[in-house]
Amino acid sequence: MVDDLDAASVASVAYLVVTSHAAGHTCWRCTPDGCEEATWARGILALADTDRAALERLVATW
Repeated sequence: MVDDLDAASVASVAYLVVTSHAAGHTCWRCTPDGCEEATWARGILALADTDRAALERLVATW
């Protein structure tokens, strides 16, 4: 586990990943079939929007 990791920081990184991919940038995880990182990030943002407490609990397990 990482002691200084919090839900807000995770959501911020997820936002950067989503907006970067939406702007057409790729990352090292991108494949012709899509990107696991972008999928993960969209899921994190959806969780942050719908159930912030669940995101906080999830991050606390990391």
